[in-house]
Amino acid sequence: MNLAMRDSPITVGGGRPVELNRIGWQWHVGAILFFTALTAALFAHRWLWVDPSSVYSMPDVDTDGTLWFIWLKVHTGNIFSSIGIAKDLTFPYGYDLSPFPFDNILDDLRALVVQWAGGSWRDLVFVVNMSALIAYPLSAYSMYLLCWNITRKHVPALVGAIVFAFSGYFLMLSRGSMSNNHFWLLPLVYLFFLKYLETGLLRYVLVSCLLNALEFRINPYWAFYGWLFTPLILIMQPWPWRLRLERLAIYCLLSGGFLFLLNIQFIQQQWFLMTNPIQSNLVRPAGGLENAIFQQGVPLVPGVGSKLYPFSAPVDVGAFLGYSVVFLIAAACFHPGVWKKRYWVPFIISFLAAVVLSSNFPALILLNHAYFFFFDMFRGVSRIVQLASFFGALLLALVFSSDRLRLRVQIPIALLFCLLYLWEVFPGSPTVVQKTDFSQVAKIYEGLAEDKEVTAIASYPMVYSNVNWGTAPLFEALGQIVHQKPIAGGKDLRLFRRDPEGRPIYGEIDDPETIANLARNGINRIVVYNRILENASAVNAELIADPRLKLLESRRISERECGQSLLCRSLDISVYGIKQIAPPPLPEISRSI
Repeated sequence: MNLAMRDSPITVGGGRPVELNRIGWQWHVGAILFFTALTAALFAHRWLWVDPSSVYSMPDVDTDGTLWFIWLKVHTGNIFSSIGIAKDLTFPYGYDLSPFPFDNILDDLRALVVQWAGGSWRDLVFVVNMSALIAYPLSAYSMYLLCWNITRKHVPALVGAIVFAFSGYFLMLSRGSMSNNHFWLLPLVYLFFLKYLETGLLRYVLVSCLLNALEFRINPYWAFYGWLFTPLILIMQPWPWRLRLERLAIYCLLSGGFLFLLNIQFIQQQWFLMTNPIQSNLVRPAGGLENAIFQQGVPLVPGVGSKLYPFSAPVDVGAFLGYSVVFLIAAACFHPGVWKKRYWVPFIISFLAAVVLSSNFPALILLNHAYFFFFDMFRGVSRIVQLASFFGALLLALVFSSDRLRLRVQIPIALLFCLLYLWEVFPGSPTVVQKTDFSQVAKIYEGLAEDKEVTAIASYPMVYSNVNWGTAPLFEALGQIVHQKPIAGGKDLRLFRRDPEGRPIYGEIDDPETIANLARNGINRIVVYNRILENASAVNAELIADPRLKLLESRRISERECGQSLLCRSLDISVYGIKQIAPPPLPEISRSI
């Protein structure tokens, strides 16, 4: 099989050959500094006038879950083995925020840095903050390299980088979802993939497949969604069909091989989930199609500028893409010159496919159902809107690379467009700038952290009592980072011996038998969340009067200080000690269970 170059030289515009040249080091440095400065300006609320080792973004499932999961890796010493902490995802740490141990190489690296830094909660918050912020300049820089490779022009490359790395969806992720916003390898995957298409050289496809496998280690969703469009682009190349099929076969075989070799631990996790009946019973019920795509009327986060458009819906793909992007791409389609560009057709088809897959278009809903039929595992398809931004950015780079635009005209137009774009897509929700002060969390759980007699903590309201799966509240996860004590309830594997559905059997706090039940199970601390538990005042009065209990302390942060959030409501607790418990304390769970 001949893998030598069979293609014509790379062409730009109407097909004029362009010599292969390199980006000067000044452009590399300048681009990195520019994207870093833009990130610092857009996210000034995340580092300016706040302590980045204490304050992070809004309380969020992925944000708080990431903090807890990294802490668990550091605390147990299983930094590079998610399977190694499988037993710790239940008792003594109480629960897991995902249904099985999730392998994320970024979490591993963040945990390693936290461990090197000392392992305190301040180290944890600072590392996760920095990890979240550097994703933006890294994504912009890698996209700049890709766009420059396609256009051989710096201004179009900068425009494409801004549209991708500062998209509405990506900016929305700044409010949380720290484990989800590292997809800066995606443009590099395409950079070497396109070089393979242009040259046929095997080394380029090897690098592309390697990077995609690494992206899968970071986040399987982004790796799969990014890979999904590459066979389509390859098939649409202007080659003989035999050559297309040869290269497609090589590409798919190498992609699968690298995915397998670099993600064996992911395969082990799936096997663990399927073969462990206890964990299988705890899998979160899968959501339907309607829960995965953008729905009109759901109050997510449209951009600031998009709210001014009369046709903007509360959740509109256009609000995340930027209507200026959509209009400019649509207008460019009427110019015959763009259709002569090598990648315009595959990019525009991929752009439209990404929009359809992530959206609810009733006339095209069969396409969504077809996707779910074949790729049900990767069901979070609303995320594909970021792929729409990716292909939209590439299309805009091609538009701005037109030879008709002289540099002195191109620069102000590009500047005005980028300013309009950022104004449109920067999320208008107050949750984007909402802050969580972890020092307040630490202050609340300070007493429990210093309490050396704790065997396990039962918290009320105990909300893990649903019959299929159970995740403890996020505020309990954050509290455990501070006090580092076992939490009773949640996914306590020992309870499956008596209750196969895993329901906590300790009892509700207002049940007269609950205290004795807790004591029999070796639990000697009760935490009452006074702003969350119904009739907390009456419950506290009964507990104070109970001779079996002793009120150890009450701690609270006023709502004026901590703001309006579920986490803030949790920062008012009363801690009780059970005077006599059944020895010995709760045992650690055997790995064989």
